Amino acid sequence: MKKVKLGIIGCGIAAKKLHLTALNRLKDKFEITALCNHTEKKAKEFSKLVGGAPYVLDYKELLKRPDVEAVDIVLPIYLNYPVTRDALKAGKYVIVEKPLGANLQQAKKMLELEKRYKQVKVLLENYFYKPTYLKAKKYIDEGKIGKPYSILWNKWTYFDKNNIYACTQWRKKNRHIGGFISDGGIHLIATLRMLFGELKLKSSFNNSVNPAIGNMDTFGLHFETQKGIDGMITLFFSANGCYDNQLYVFGTKGTMCIQGYNTIIIKKSGKPEYKEVVDDNGGHTAAFENFYNAIRNNQKIISTFSEGYKDLKTLIDAFSLE
Repeated sequence: MKKVKLGIIGCGIAAKKLHLTALNRLKDKFEITALCNHTEKKAKEFSKLVGGAPYVLDYKELLKRPDVEAVDIVLPIYLNYPVTRDALKAGKYVIVEKPLGANLQQAKKMLELEKRYKQVKVLLENYFYKPTYLKAKKYIDEGKIGKPYSILWNKWTYFDKNNIYACTQWRKKNRHIGGFISDGGIHLIATLRMLFGELKLKSSFNNSVNPAIGNMDTFGLHFETQKGIDGMITLFFSANGCYDNQLYVFGTKGTMCIQGYNTIIIKKSGKPEYKEVVDDNGGHTAAFENFYNAIRNNQKIISTFSEGYKDLKTLIDAFSLE
């Protein structure tokens, strides 16, 4: 098995907590050969975590290295397009964090890159790979709860000024549309599209309850799926004193509740049926496996730029509804 020689561009929270966890599980598939971060302190810290891999402070220097055949781009959202463009020009394979761009214009340019370059390109929308949602889709498609007729997804949490994500300067002073809502809410749109197909938007609301964490932290959307299923999501990042993450799918023969990230409950008359799903890395490991297999074994890419564009366009369109 030939390892992919991987360069990591961006050594922040997501790279440390999410990507590195996945890559440590896939040491038979990836070799981290170089790192880049614009601040040397973070680059040095990350280098120690991966056994002393060399680092640079300018990503263009990393792209010149012959021992880097693929790059993992883990940067502020507004940098996704320029860095992806330069990486593809340099002949590298690319896996890049969601959402696809800082706005729809950037996302369209990413679509152009997808068409222009033949290298493997994966948008790391990890929810497309999450075992819990994949299992839920199987149950829905098998008719385990009958015909779905309504969807409700509440996802509430509280990000104060001490939250590690809320402390990030590029999130506090966001240059990407939608602030925390596009950063985190894109997952919900991706999941709903994966489970039920395209969404017809009906009405929405958004707000900035705590401007200290960006220009949008509260969002609600009323929609209808292409099969006529009525749905509502609420996504709150400033729900002081409250936490919830439950997706309900109401069907003619029962109700499915996806509770958190690891539990699916099928509720019918009688005793509820619990299904625990191992989902300890949130789909990140599976996403990197897909990246590897697309490079080495010509496997079909699950999370494409094209799908990411549809997710982002759906969300941005929702922001302008009344």
